[in-house]
Amino acid sequence: MSLGGGHYEIEQVERLARAGKVVATRRVAQWLSNHGYDVRETLVEVLTSLEVRGSFTGSCVLKNDETADEYLVRLPEDDWYLKFWVDTDQLVVDVWSCCWDGAVH
Repeated sequence: MSLGGGHYEIEQVERLARAGKVVATRRVAQWLSNHGYDVRETLVEVLTSLEVRGSFTGSCVLKNDETADEYLVRLPEDDWYLKFWVDTDQLVVDVWSCCWDGAVH
């Protein structure tokens, strides 16, 4: 169990993100890029803010049958909706959603 109530340990997620061990769906990467964000930099910033600025909102089962955690991450510029799971075989954080909270993507 994580420190924030989710399925994954926040410390592990932040450690993997700092090490650059993050992948994202094409939809996530396109949304970030289309809104002027550096994809890798933004994902790392949002993921490494979980412990201090994140609020766990729930977990869900993805189409690949993995459990994903959902968070609201409050950064100075925007509130972000984040959904991810940790691939323990590949040791990466796999991001399925990362956008402004309430944004359609």
